[in-house]
Amino acid sequence: MRIGYACIPLGIDYRTNRGMNLKNFTEESFKKVVKDNLKDLKSILNYNIMNRIYMFRISSDIIPFGGHNINAIEWEKLFKNELKEIGEFIKQNNLRVSMHPGQYTVLNSPNEEVLKNSIQDIEYHCKFLDALSIDYSNKIVVHLGGGYNDKLLSMKRFIDNFSLLSDSSKKRLVIENDEKIYNISNVIEVSKHLNIPVVFDYFHHLINPIDMPLEKILENVSLTWKEYDGHMKLHYSEQSPYKKRGSHSEFIEVEKFLNFYNIVKYLNPDIMLEAKDKNISAIKCINILFNNTKHSLYEEWAKYKYLVMEKNYNLYKECSNTVNLSSDITDLYKKIDNALTLTYNDKNFLNTILHVWGYVNEKTTLYEREKFFSLINTKEYKKAKLFLEKLSKKYNIEYLLKSYYFIYDKYK
Repeated sequence: MRIGYACIPLGIDYRTNRGMNLKNFTEESFKKVVKDNLKDLKSILNYNIMNRIYMFRISSDIIPFGGHNINAIEWEKLFKNELKEIGEFIKQNNLRVSMHPGQYTVLNSPNEEVLKNSIQDIEYHCKFLDALSIDYSNKIVVHLGGGYNDKLLSMKRFIDNFSLLSDSSKKRLVIENDEKIYNISNVIEVSKHLNIPVVFDYFHHLINPIDMPLEKILENVSLTWKEYDGHMKLHYSEQSPYKKRGSHSEFIEVEKFLNFYNIVKYLNPDIMLEAKDKNISAIKCINILFNNTKHSLYEEWAKYKYLVMEKNYNLYKECSNTVNLSSDITDLYKKIDNALTLTYNDKNFLNTILHVWGYVNEKTTLYEREKFFSLINTKEYKKAKLFLEKLSKKYNIEYLLKSYYFIYDKYK
């Protein structure tokens, strides 16, 4: 079983979604962007294996305008060596990657222009994965598309339009249930006609369910996966308590994930997590399942502790006791999950930020100290924390930069 996350990791300075404006598209700027994106992809994959993360969704933006008519550059030839090197790295480390075209890639569209662009986009994703020379267990995930006032006809149109894809795209394509139109029963029905795998999205199923036991659904989905398709692939996410129905949560809660895991584990699936904190939740879930050690306990607490202190000092002390007295990282994560759901209060925030300030205080200039305390005195707390993050980077305060203290506020 692999556990993975999507696209852009948090807390490390690597990204693969650099782009450019359509009006400013030039071959020179394109080459620079692709070179940087591929370099960072390799770095992200290396980071992933260092953290036991063996599944990853590659950003569709890795090749700017990869599926657009403006891009006639043969990038797969231009970057042949870099792509081959990345592919070899994937194979040597038993990684599994995927791609997920965006919402405008709609294979069942009745509009010919939309259909043409959708096919072109799917072929771009396929070309990228093929350029890595990796097998067909590395998939392209799509939804069935719109309902267009006739769901059955739209399902048939998807089936018919599938024939327009290249043979390689047909082998890479997998279809996923969505939260609005096509439930898992609809997707399995299309799968039977096309003989392609189904990705079961558990969260989408909770919003757009069918009347069938989960165990039976999982059994039916597993039958769509052939040997060359690799392990059955599932998507797991949770509802954000702060946003509209269907919005992903900031983080994966340990207790909820373990309940799901205990239902699906007999199938040995690969699980893609879809949470706002991406690699952080992936590391959490991997630790509770496969790396539940005292060393991991200490490492994770060092990263989370100021985040917890900032929310509730009593919980911070509870977590510290857990670290000292327990060897089960799951207990620690449950307390951290509880802390992350709490709202801020000025007292805890101030006590924590002033404590963390101690890491940079002696390195800063008079101007920087005056600016920081001016922000504190005027209660511009978010700006003060952002400024402290900037100083931590400037003075390379590694302990803070490796922590999660600066990460979660970005979603408020």
